[in-house]
Amino acid sequence: MPRSLDVVSLLPEGRVSWDAAFALQKEAEARVKGGGRETLFLLEHTDVVTAGRNADLGELLVAEDLLLQRGVQLRITDRGGKLTFHGPGQLVAYPVLDLSRGKRRDVRRYVRDLEEVLIRTAAEFGVAAARSARPERRASVWVGNDKLAAIGVHLSRWVTTHGAALNVATDLARFSLFIPCGIADGGVTSLSRENPGKPPPALPQVAECFVSHFLEVFEREKGESP
Repeated sequence: MPRSLDVVSLLPEGRVSWDAAFALQKEAEARVKGGGRETLFLLEHTDVVTAGRNADLGELLVAEDLLLQRGVQLRITDRGGKLTFHGPGQLVAYPVLDLSRGKRRDVRRYVRDLEEVLIRTAAEFGVAAARSARPERRASVWVGNDKLAAIGVHLSRWVTTHGAALNVATDLARFSLFIPCGIADGGVTSLSRENPGKPPPALPQVAECFVSHFLEVFEREKGESP
């Protein structure tokens, strides 16, 4: 029987700061560790560059004070990966799941499953995304040489935080402020860029597709949203 998952969309609330979203994740993490229900958060961030555990701040191409002048915050995080950007026009998904049971007690499988959800979601909007065969480009989804989505996760006692970010109609110029994920020879793209001449899909529409595929891939059923 599929486990129940609370799906919490913050999209109607407007853009959410990284600090506020992280606080919500920590609260949900504590609930799951205490035997409570799992949660999937869906949201759109205010502009922020985040640095993962493997980040080299030398890959920032502007000083932090110049980031702030451009309205972009910098946050050091406990997720895996390097530097990435979150901001308007991007769907961010933060699953807080308990992977301690059975076959899902596998970090690589968790990341592969997140990639699968992103690939299926992109396909719904006519974009053929795929995993890269290059080891340094793992934990992400690509369209040719351009990254469409990024993944960075953290696990504590097999409970997940952080997650995935899908560029829908993101300002891709923001990625020029740093070397995205430490990959200097790759670009970035979005669902909107891959569908020139068409209006960009609305974030709630993309979120609905993402949730549908997430429930299928992770073998969950949607619970009552708190």
